[in-house]
Formats: sequence, structure tokens, C-alpha cells
Amino acid sequence: MEAAAVAASAGGGDNDGSPVMMRIYIGGLSVGVTESDIEKTFSSLGRVAGVELVRTNDRGFAYVDFQPSSQKSLAKLFSTYNGCTWKGGRLKLEKAKEHHLARLKREWDEDIKLMSVTLVDPKVEPDAVKLKSGHSNLEETHLRIFFPKLRKKSVIGSSRDGLA
Repeated sequence: MEAAAVAASAGGGDNDGSPVMMRIYIGGLSVGVTESDIEKTFSSLGRVAGVELVRTNDRGFAYVDFQPSSQKSLAKLFSTYNGCTWKGGRLKLEKAKEHHLARLKREWDEDIKLMSVTLVDPKVEPDAVKLKSGHSNLEETHLRIFFPKLRKKSVIGSSRDGLA
């Protein structure tokens, strides 16, 4: 059941229907497991772009950048290896979050694209461009503070001149 949910959440990649590159967490690795062992095992079901192996005293875990050859191979990967015993450790596979450096690069690219829109088109005012928070105007942003001893809420709004 979980394999089907992960396969569905991976979604399609490009227009050709190939699955997109995803990051997989593999927990419960024994001390004897190496990066090449992980690459050899998972490469039969897709392309392994990278492996980050983290070790503690008696256990380890890894993050694998993996592109499955098809949606069925992704479901097969999770159904086959999740919960199995491999080289002395009981594996736990989960879809991992995006790598923090990749996320930063993506966010910077989005910010650059947003800035280029405002610089290229002089008709677009900076306030008209949607901010990441979803507000189109800074004057709409308010901060609500609760003062427990006073049992009172205070609303602080922002404006161009400073705090309102």
C-alpha cells in the first residue's frame, strides 16, 4: 500500500511520462554497507545519481538520488526493500525531502527570475508583484501580538513609512 502511495506521489517527470528524479531515505543500514553496495542494489530498478551515506556507531542511513525506470519499478523498489533484512540491517525506505542545497539553489533561481520580471518590465511596479507569502502589497501584512498579563491583543501593521 505504501509503495503505491510513494509511486503516485513521485508523479510523472517530463512529457514522455518518465518518472522524475527523487531523493530516497534508506534507514537501518548495517555498518558493513558501502555506497557501491547501495548503487549496485538499486541500479537494477533505475538510475542512481548519487548516494550520501551517514554512519553512527552501530547503524547508518543513506540518502539516494534515484530516477526509477518506470512507475512500476519505483513501486517494486519500495515493496521489495522496505522492511526487509539486508546485510544485517532492517531497511526502512521513505521518500525524502529535497536536499537543502538544491532547495536553496531553486529558491535563488526563482528570486532571480522574479527580479528580472520587475527589472525588464518597467510598467510592473514592485508592489504589484506577488511575494512568496502570497501578499501582493506590504500594507496588508499585520502582526497580532497577545499580551497575557494585559489579556489584550494588539495589531501591528506595516506600511511604507514604518510601523502603523
